[in-house]
Amino acid sequence: MNSKYWNLSLTLIISLLIFLVFTLIQSLVLIIIKPENIDSTNLAYETLAYSNLGTISSISSLFGIAGILIFIYIKKTSVSEYLNLYFPKIEIIIVFVFLSFIMMFFMEYLSRFFPVLFETDFVVESYKQARSLPIFYIGVVFFGPIFEEFLFRGFLFKGLEKSFFGGHGAVFLSALIFSLVHIQYGLPIIICMLFPMATLLGYARLKSNSLLLPILLHCLNNLLTCIVTHFEVY
Repeated sequence: MNSKYWNLSLTLIISLLIFLVFTLIQSLVLIIIKPENIDSTNLAYETLAYSNLGTISSISSLFGIAGILIFIYIKKTSVSEYLNLYFPKIEIIIVFVFLSFIMMFFMEYLSRFFPVLFETDFVVESYKQARSLPIFYIGVVFFGPIFEEFLFRGFLFKGLEKSFFGGHGAVFLSALIFSLVHIQYGLPIIICMLFPMATLLGYARLKSNSLLLPILLHCLNNLLTCIVTHFEVY
C-alpha cells in the first residue's frame, strides 16, 4: 500500500464525511442568515436558499476544501501531488474544451427538444431570486466547482485510481457518485446530462494527469449555464 495516499476504504469514508460536513455547513449558513420573521415553512426556507445560493455555496465550499486539505496534510503529502494540481499540456486543454463545448451544445439541444423531461426549477429559480448576482456567480461558477473537483476528481479519484479499480474505474465511479449527489436536478438530467459531463471531466483528469483541466471545464460549464439562464430570465 502506498502510504502517501489514503487507501480505498478510508478514501470513501473520508469523502463521505467531507460531503456531510459540506451539507451541514450549508444548513448552518441558512439558519444563520434566516431572518427572525420568516415563516417556518419549507417554501419559505426554499426561497431563502434560492436567494442566498451564492453565499451558501461559497462558504460551504471553502469548508469542504479545508477538510480535504486537512486530510491530505495528515498524510504529509503535498497538495499538488495528491490532487494533481499540475498545468496540463495545451493540446490536451484544446481537445477537452472542444469536447466540452460539443457536449454542452448537444445538451442544450436535447433540453429544448424534450423540455418537459429536462425542466427543472432549481437553476432558474436560484438565478431569478438571487439577492446578489456577483456573489451568485462567485459561489456557483467559482467556489462550487473547485470544491466538487477537489473532492470528486481529486481526493476521491486518487483513492479509486490507486485501488484495483484503476483509472477507468475511477472515472466511472467518481462520475456515478457525483451524479447521484445532485439528485435535486431529477433523474432525466442526471442520466442524460450530469453523468456524461462528469465522465468527460473524469477523462479530462485521467488523460491530462491534472485536476486543473476538469476545474476549468466545470467552471466554464457553470458559467455558460448561468449566461443561458440569464437570457431566459431577463
